[in-house]
Amino acid sequence: MNTYRIHGDNIVECERIAKIIIKALKPKKIYSKLVSPSTITLTIEATYLGNNIQWCLELLPGFNKNTKKRWGGNIFNILKEAGSFFDETPDSIISVIENNAEERILLGIEFCSALQAGNQAWQRSARAFSIGRTGCPYIYIVDFVKYELDKSTRKRKNLRFPNAAVPYSYINYSKNTGNFIAQLYTKSEEFDRSKDSVIKEFNEDDFGSKELGAYIIKKLLGLNTQLEENVILNKNMNVVKFLAKKTDDRINYTADEWQEIYSLVGEDIVDFAIDRKRFNFHKTIAAKSHHGYSEDIVKLVDQLSIGFASRDLPFGIIPAEKRAIFAKKVFKLYPNTNDIVINAIGNSKKHLIIALLKGFKPRGDDNRPDRGLLPLATMLSASDVDIMTYIYGPIIEANLNLLDSQPLKLADSNGLWRSILALSNFVAIDAPVLAKKKYNVQRIYDTSAIKRHFANIGVRKKIESKPCFPAIPTNYGEDDVDTGIHYLFTYILNEVCFEGMCNPPGGDWSGLSVIDNNYESRWLSLPRVSDVINGKRPDHIIEIFGVFDKPILLSVESKEKSSDLETDVGNKLIAYVKHLMDYIPSAKRQKFSQNAEWQWGDKKVSFSNFETIPAAAYFKKYAEPPTSVFLKNCEILFVMNPVMTSKKIGWEIEIIPSTKRSQVLKEFILQKYTATGNNQFFLK
Repeated sequence: MNTYRIHGDNIVECERIAKIIIKALKPKKIYSKLVSPSTITLTIEATYLGNNIQWCLELLPGFNKNTKKRWGGNIFNILKEAGSFFDETPDSIISVIENNAEERILLGIEFCSALQAGNQAWQRSARAFSIGRTGCPYIYIVDFVKYELDKSTRKRKNLRFPNAAVPYSYINYSKNTGNFIAQLYTKSEEFDRSKDSVIKEFNEDDFGSKELGAYIIKKLLGLNTQLEENVILNKNMNVVKFLAKKTDDRINYTADEWQEIYSLVGEDIVDFAIDRKRFNFHKTIAAKSHHGYSEDIVKLVDQLSIGFASRDLPFGIIPAEKRAIFAKKVFKLYPNTNDIVINAIGNSKKHLIIALLKGFKPRGDDNRPDRGLLPLATMLSASDVDIMTYIYGPIIEANLNLLDSQPLKLADSNGLWRSILALSNFVAIDAPVLAKKKYNVQRIYDTSAIKRHFANIGVRKKIESKPCFPAIPTNYGEDDVDTGIHYLFTYILNEVCFEGMCNPPGGDWSGLSVIDNNYESRWLSLPRVSDVINGKRPDHIIEIFGVFDKPILLSVESKEKSSDLETDVGNKLIAYVKHLMDYIPSAKRQKFSQNAEWQWGDKKVSFSNFETIPAAAYFKKYAEPPTSVFLKNCEILFVMNPVMTSKKIGWEIEIIPSTKRSQVLKEFILQKYTATGNNQFFLK
């Protein structure tokens, strides 16, 4: 029996990986159980390529992040020691337990069910860059396509695509590092070439789900994965060319040019850009966002730069022969700059990539997409170039002081600053400083030594096995409440339940499904802000059949403490579901058929077709009297207590109803649970 671990942000991310494995293996048997209140194990028996497989998959939801000490060890430490110096981490990590004592990482995976367009397309590039430099394979799985919805009508707007340079950066990084780093596109629920001419030319053979499953299985078996890697990267390249055809070729590379770049030997994309001089780099900055001499810098860059892949990207190239001119003119704008810094900018024989970014929001807080900008530029170029980052957004005074005195401390304390300092040779700032009395700062720093410091982290090291820690958390939190609810209704009571949504901490809110009139109807791109309708997005929606004439939609809000539940949360949960059902679902398919093709939704689902019951779930040790929670209009409570003893492993759950219909639901749950013969939940 081989044991593999699937570490994830939450139980949903863990199960996504498990489902890919199960779909590829088509196992003869699957057994599930809890080895701790937090940890689900799946025992699988199958045959694959002549190999008799007996695997135990341990699903460990919730990472040790920031100050969160959830497990006895931190799986990310293995990657950090091998050179992953960003705090950006993948959704899931697959590892193998060797000799019942050592844990070795096999693969990192990221999922994206959000719209990939604009700067959102590169917001996760830091994860790919950071993990890729350790030698750990990394796959970024993109649901394609995703529509932007009108906020008031939820009607589809025109499709928006990522810049072709973004998926190409993965291919280029994989090529230059010799490590497998790739984007992989999977077919989304709304992908329909017959409904949208914009995607009519997309070849569905370029979806990579089949290769993904084969790659993961072979990786776990220790087999050669070169075939799958080549196919995935080739499909990745086909997507690059498809995306290139959707852009203006006057300011973007064409599909043929991307193919030519891909085929280069002895040169890279930077050499190609300088040889062709197809277009200059231009950064459009809103008038209200300009600061100091930023407008002059934009004009200067327009004069001297060469566009790098696309003018829509916020970085371009100053060729080596123009660096002296560039430095001289920068010095005229910022005459207080140290001569040594100006000489370093102007005298190098390397090409200079210049990135212009606002960097920080109006209050000076972090801007997540910009954390991926420098990693994207680095992955895309991957050549011997310098990088200069020009920041025109507001800076917090305390951060400016650290930049002057302790830049490494600043890098340790802020993800965006770490990205800037770790990957830039020079940092120029012309920005307002947020302090008790606001003032402006204009400075240029030579940060080459800091860049070398980070570049040397993990060099010549490889991912090593480490002693494995127990699959039992050191403490319990909201993650575990979600796991308990999820396991009860989708593993044990699955014959009478359908999980329409599960969104534990770190979830992506990608969709809500209900079963109605022989179809699974699904709403995608769920609204994050629901204050307008006085609604609250549920953490779980469980559809339960056979209790009443209508199916029940159990809408659950989970918390660690009952006191953390919002006032009137029960009514808000109902309002959110009702609001969605005022609109036609995004997609539908025949019910309970995973192989049925999705099609666009064509009519509304009536809210009146369901008995909708609001519920709350939380820990017993943080529970208020039920009467207090009922005042928040929750109709049924799940008061949960994790149990981990030599005789019992699982959950004690007290189900407390407040109405006749919720009392009937409780009795139904108890009856159905007793009939399963399961002994890991102790319901009352």
